Amino acid sequence: MSSFARRFRVSHATILAVAAACIMSFSATAGAQVKNPEAAKIKNPVKPSAESIAAGKAAYGKYCKFCHNEDATGNGALAPKDTHPPNLVDATWDHGSTDGEIFTSIKEGIGPKFDMKPMKTKMMDTDIWNVVNYLHSIAKK
Repeated sequence: MSSFARRFRVSHATILAVAAACIMSFSATAGAQVKNPEAAKIKNPVKPSAESIAAGKAAYGKYCKFCHNEDATGNGALAPKDTHPPNLVDATWDHGSTDGEIFTSIKEGIGPKFDMKPMKTKMMDTDIWNVVNYLHSIAKK
């Protein structure tokens, strides 16, 4: 028995169980990919219906595909020079994966250089939420 275990009268099994619980808790938090806690609190007011997804696809085609590519895999033909627009259908979300974080990234843009320009003057909030629903519908499960 280690000095820690003797001192606090806990078994190695208990120490291992606590360590495993901590690791699982950290893994679950890391999997959520929350990058902006304030934005993560924002709830999507638009239900992911067929109509919303179709409207999101249309808005994506009008505003997003030029940089993020038709299939949302990134590196569209008109992406700014030396930028690498992210793949929007993979499991990695560099700026957060919650609906609120995706919405905020689209609406406010992504700094500090703002290669991803804010869309708040071009798109209505409902259009942005529809794009969020569309991206979820085409994302790899």
